[in-house]
Amino acid sequence: EDVGSSQISFSCLTEEEMLENVSPVCPKDATRFKHLRKYTYNYEAESSSGVPGTADSRSATRINCKVELEVPQLCSFILKTSQCTLKEVYGFNPEGKALLKKTKNSEEFAAAMSRYELKLAIPEGKQVFLYPEKDEPTYILNIKRGIISALLVPPETEEAKQVLFLDTVYGNCSTHFTVKTRKGNVATEISTERDLGQCDRFKPIRTGISPLALIKGMTRPLSTLISSSQSCQYTLDAKRKHVAEAICKEQHLFLPFSYKNKYGMVAQVTQTLKLEDTPKINSRFFGEGTKKMGLAFESTKSTSPPKEAEAVLKTLQELKKLTISEQNIQRANLFNKLVTELRGLSDEAVTSLLPQLIEVSSPITLQALVQCGQPQCSTHILQWLKRVHANPLLIDVVTYLVALIPEPSAQQLREIFNMARDQRSRATLYALSHAVNNYHKTNPTGTQELLDIANYLMEQIQDDCTGDEDYTYLILRVIGNMGQTVEQLTPELKSSILKCIQSTKPSLMIQKAAIQALRKMEPKDKDQEVLLQTFLDDASPGDKRLAAYLMLMRSPSQADINKIVQLLPWEQNEQVKNFVASHIANILNSEELDIQDLKKLVKEALKESQLPTVMDFRKFSRNYQLYKSVSLPSLDPASAKIEGNLIFDPNNYLPKESMLKTTLTAFGFASADLIEIGLEGKGFEPTLEALFGKQGFFPDSVNKALYWVNGQVPDGVSKVLVDHFGYTKDDKREQDMVNGMMLRIEKLIKDLKSKEVPEARAYLRILGEELGFARLHDLQLLGKLLLMDRPDSLTIPAAQARKDACTFFRDGGLP
Repeated sequence: EDVGSSQISFSCLTEEEMLENVSPVCPKDATRFKHLRKYTYNYEAESSSGVPGTADSRSATRINCKVELEVPQLCSFILKTSQCTLKEVYGFNPEGKALLKKTKNSEEFAAAMSRYELKLAIPEGKQVFLYPEKDEPTYILNIKRGIISALLVPPETEEAKQVLFLDTVYGNCSTHFTVKTRKGNVATEISTERDLGQCDRFKPIRTGISPLALIKGMTRPLSTLISSSQSCQYTLDAKRKHVAEAICKEQHLFLPFSYKNKYGMVAQVTQTLKLEDTPKINSRFFGEGTKKMGLAFESTKSTSPPKEAEAVLKTLQELKKLTISEQNIQRANLFNKLVTELRGLSDEAVTSLLPQLIEVSSPITLQALVQCGQPQCSTHILQWLKRVHANPLLIDVVTYLVALIPEPSAQQLREIFNMARDQRSRATLYALSHAVNNYHKTNPTGTQELLDIANYLMEQIQDDCTGDEDYTYLILRVIGNMGQTVEQLTPELKSSILKCIQSTKPSLMIQKAAIQALRKMEPKDKDQEVLLQTFLDDASPGDKRLAAYLMLMRSPSQADINKIVQLLPWEQNEQVKNFVASHIANILNSEELDIQDLKKLVKEALKESQLPTVMDFRKFSRNYQLYKSVSLPSLDPASAKIEGNLIFDPNNYLPKESMLKTTLTAFGFASADLIEIGLEGKGFEPTLEALFGKQGFFPDSVNKALYWVNGQVPDGVSKVLVDHFGYTKDDKREQDMVNGMMLRIEKLIKDLKSKEVPEARAYLRILGEELGFARLHDLQLLGKLLLMDRPDSLTIPAAQARKDACTFFRDGGLP
């Protein structure tokens, strides 16, 4: 009774009085539809495809419905559809006009369209939020989304033309908005045009492919081959400003078969809404519901009919028979057909069908799954490889390549994670980092799969990174590759990394890897404080301090730079002092666009201080930079930079660590690291002695070469080589050049075996993504393989070589 009385008393108010009581989040001019009204439209949508002018090759479908849009509150709506029919073309009249008839499932379609009403809200008249019923089918919801999108017309302004960003079924779209006619100050005709390819949720069809696939299918999005556009014409009520008629035409032109990018194979969608009535309503009730969605279309996946699964099995059986009948000429076409059919199956269909396929032919099934490239195929590959205990090398390669497939599903990510956790190899863990980055692009909110991965990584660096050294190092490199993602999911992970940096328990290699793990994370005040204290710690090794310095200089405060500059003249470590001085000097001289703010901070800090003199580059660590800045008319300036770091060992003046990186800044975007190569190592002194010492491999080999060319080398070049290696032309040498060189190689290998083995690691990053790293030990195994066909004194037993090769590819090689 209370509800009824409130409605009656409310209806006695004038419309103007009621508008004064609306929520401030929805001002009066935010929508063209007045509340406590119902707008009834006749809706028609026609979809056609084919080549205009060739009637027999065209197809068409038409939908007719009665549409009611109730407005219980401003910016809140209830959409109801009824009396729907679904028609399809069955022929064409002599004039080329399509003849339509009801489809067999028209009644079923009408029932589905009218079963549920759709609630929607447009707070502030901008972004659209839908509140569908739980059981509303996605394809029906998408049709209703199209109706809503066609009715959304923004309020006009005094400007006749403007560019607006509007919410549509293709996401947020840049829209050219034009007022064509006015009656007084009120627009009566409006047109909108948009390029659908520029919408942020425009997702054209893409055929998923495997990086291993020979049968590629569509290797790029369909949007690169199709021109998609939409234009709408609106007739507005001059008094109440609501939509009286809307006609929206959407066109998708297939460019490869088009003429002048205008005529050819085309698909068109035309929506028409004509206003029939605008009665008043009394109800102000609007329940949002629990399910909240956006206006953009959702993809729909139909379940695979049994006949499709049977067709796959039949194709495989025919392929198997070819081996017996020796009709191999048909093999390529049948295999192509098998892969195409697999790509069309749903995940449930592949799951149920796979045992039968394996029973018919396990090898052919595996090859077809690898070529497929769809999520339902790649996840089953990994499960299968694990179940049959496949060769670890094969598992690593397939896992790494599967991880490179864009837009992975949650199931794919889970399978890659399970494989990385079981294998604990470089290839699978780097694959996991690539998959996480790709998955997070399309799923920015934390899912259970991402949380499980972040928690697993955090467990591996507990206790200040004092676990297994090689595995901890690998985990830290992988964390660095997906730092921004895991930081958002598990902020505690960064705290664990900072503890590893501050602790002296782990090795120097681990401490530096922990610093590098921060490279993609957002620098916070606490992080910067830890990095600054690490750099200022005189007791820490110089290369650790410089690693902390470089990470700190990504986003330093004025106070940080002031402290560095003030203390630099009193620095006792000459390698650290020289590197920092050269780095700051390069910042001052740089024209790179991205560091101009940093340059101002450095200049401010140097007002009361002076940089130390940069010393001999052959003995002291140094930062190198080459840069070029270009300004073009009417365009943002662009700059490019090549940067290198060379860090020396203070005890013997040998390079201990080096890095080379190229950076590009252009068109107003943030700077991008195009490619980066890094190398670090220790214990090279015995190796360098064996290679370049007085009795080393290269001096003796050069002398042999000079002897055997018998004066053919120009005197200037010969003098430089002889002076550098300390030999004279008169020294007696072996007469057999080939045997002499091979004996020198044998002596080199023996010398290296007797020396302490040096440690070295190299990494490669492209566009900020680290692809992997290699160790010097990996290359030593390859060296053994190269000598397999040499004389007996140098030959390695074949069994041992095969074992070493498997070890290299399993645990050592770059993924």
